[in-house]
Amino acid sequence: MPVTEIYILRHGHRLAWSLNPRTGQYTSNHPFPTRLPADPPLASHGVRQAQETAAHFSEAFADLIRHDRLRVYSSLFYRCLETLHPAMEALLDQVPATDVKRRRNLQVRGERGLGEWFGRAWFTQPRPADPQRLRNDFFPWLDETYESRVIPSENGERIHELHDRVARALARVIQDVDEEYAQAGRGDEEVTVLMCGHAAPIIASGRALTGEVPEDWDEEDFRCFTCGISKFVRRKLPPPSGVQKEADEDYSYHDEDWRNNGTGVAGGWDCIWNSSCHHLSQGEERGWHFHGDESFDSYEDLEGKGVKTSDGGIPQSKL
Repeated sequence: MPVTEIYILRHGHRLAWSLNPRTGQYTSNHPFPTRLPADPPLASHGVRQAQETAAHFSEAFADLIRHDRLRVYSSLFYRCLETLHPAMEALLDQVPATDVKRRRNLQVRGERGLGEWFGRAWFTQPRPADPQRLRNDFFPWLDETYESRVIPSENGERIHELHDRVARALARVIQDVDEEYAQAGRGDEEVTVLMCGHAAPIIASGRALTGEVPEDWDEEDFRCFTCGISKFVRRKLPPPSGVQKEADEDYSYHDEDWRNNGTGVAGGWDCIWNSSCHHLSQGEERGWHFHGDESFDSYEDLEGKGVKTSDGGIPQSKL
């Protein structure tokens, strides 16, 4: 068996930034480690959330680590990698230093297709730091050789474009891991993928995986609390390696019409946990859902109104 389950983790509570849509300039009252716009670290509470999440993953994934059946992907923005930091240290502690291959396989693969949604704009939207720099300066367990399968538009995206971008990224990641194990002669093993990302892409991920897309983008279907964990289990597996070509042609990782076919990418998935916070001492915090043009979309219509962007649950003016 290939990938059979996916865990999607939202980053912990982060520091804020603001945007002047008249100039396209992002600013903050706090210095960011990467010195890049809209790339803040976690707030102190977010660090605690990440530590509690690490304790949960360390126990829950122990058997997967022992048998090399876990792959980890993440947005390259600092807050996501910082959220994974204590978990990665705890997971790597379970792998002997002499087991170079297994430690290499556990490195985080930075996928920009899972990155933040900044909305469509007339200016160039923020992008994360280069993987090599992130590895050298901050996160030694990041795979600097991995190349993102999907790159967001430099001017951002409308809501429907975000959903399509996330669907493509998920399909590519799942197919890559399926093929990785098949080529290694391990196609009969059940594999788990852990992903860390942001609120808007996580909601889009739930819709892309299940094929359940509401008519109103703002519908509150898939939740995304800070350090909440969503779990998805695969419905339909791809045909085993070596099975006749016709069977393979019947299986699609990604359909351009995925929003209308009701299936979901890579065979479709069932949502088992919807941003569960059972592992967090403070429970559910800072949930978010789409607000149409109110949150990110259509900066052209919002110029001069002092718009601030956030993936938190309340306006930054109230933080």
